[in-house]
Amino acid sequence: MSDTPQASNSPASADPAPKPDTPQEPPTTRSTDSAWDVYWPKRDDTGANSVRLASFPLILYFWPTLISFLACAGLQGLDWAAPTTLGWWGLGALAFNLLVLVTNLDQKKFLIAILSLALAGFGIWIGSLKGITFFSAAYGWLGGLEIMLSTHAYAMVSCLLVGFSLLGLIQPRVDYWRLESNEFVHYVQPFGRDQSIPRQGSTVTREVPDILEFLLSFGGGTLVIRREGQAVARIDHVPFLGRRMKAIERLLGVTRVESA
Repeated sequence: MSDTPQASNSPASADPAPKPDTPQEPPTTRSTDSAWDVYWPKRDDTGANSVRLASFPLILYFWPTLISFLACAGLQGLDWAAPTTLGWWGLGALAFNLLVLVTNLDQKKFLIAILSLALAGFGIWIGSLKGITFFSAAYGWLGGLEIMLSTHAYAMVSCLLVGFSLLGLIQPRVDYWRLESNEFVHYVQPFGRDQSIPRQGSTVTREVPDILEFLLSFGGGTLVIRREGQAVARIDHVPFLGRRMKAIERLLGVTRVESA
């Protein structure tokens, strides 16, 4: 008998067939903020590694006057409303916006102002019904005023507000902040980084200094960056700040909300 070993035909002894290459999933990347987030923050993104926001000019709050004057121009041009009615409407919108500029009404002051206006109006109305000379004269004087503007005046004021608003919307595009997990960076384009604040030892606080500004900016307010107890940066007039807070809290960990 030969001592030469014989090759086995058993399937177990055969080399296994090479397996086809398994497609590898691409590595996941964390999404970043968009330049347009300063105008309209996107939905809260758990993968975002930064939050971008900016301070807006005060023309932001004049959208009620802009809409009112555009409406007055159209209604008066079509002769669908009395000129005096439209005049009072436009004057009221303008007076409201001017009030926003010259006052800062926190929650308590806002409630006091609302109650004071309601009581004053109620007092004038009751006084006119009771025949009190002062109140009846004031009521009659106000009712006799004929506030009117021409259609061209409404249109020109509207055009000015549109132009200034567009000009104001450019500012947040070139002057903005990026809140990152390790630092807060202020950018001024085209120069780039203007200021950098380390995240370590810093806190972020949301303030609502004025209820009217809060309403007109759809939950906006002021973001204050403090380091070692001192305010090192204030980002005023940030629209939709309430909508941004969830992403900021997730990114930075701890924030506080205050009503000044």
